[in-house]
Amino acid sequence: MKTLALVGGDLALAEGGYRLLTGAPRIRQDLALALAEPYGHDSYHPEYGSVLSSYIGEPLTAELELLVRSEVVRVMQQYVGAQQASIAADALSGSRSRYSHQDVVKQIQSITTDIAYDVLKVTVAVRTESGATIKILRTVDL
Repeated sequence: MKTLALVGGDLALAEGGYRLLTGAPRIRQDLALALAEPYGHDSYHPEYGSVLSSYIGEPLTAELELLVRSEVVRVMQQYVGAQQASIAADALSGSRSRYSHQDVVKQIQSITTDIAYDVLKVTVAVRTESGATIKILRTVDL
């Protein structure tokens, strides 16, 4: 599946049009955007985004780390669920799948957090159906 590439929030230009992403770069961009977007900010998709930015400035405790990890898992489950729904819809309609094996997240391999005062860094490693490992680093700060 192809999506438009973003650089600094703007569409990235390519020769004769806009740059497109597929596979690992697309997944990396999709998940980085989902983790950075404030939860409920999109009126057309009110459950899109995350609450990670609301944890900035909270006391650094084991509970906070657990909250961060659970929020990342929630966002990941939503992303994988949307992929599975699209794949099922394509199969039911008899259409060719819009996803290739490089585009489908198979499992979350790890989630690591680094929380320091007003900066929250989250690294997520996922495995695709093709067997590739993709790492997504998201830094959230004020």
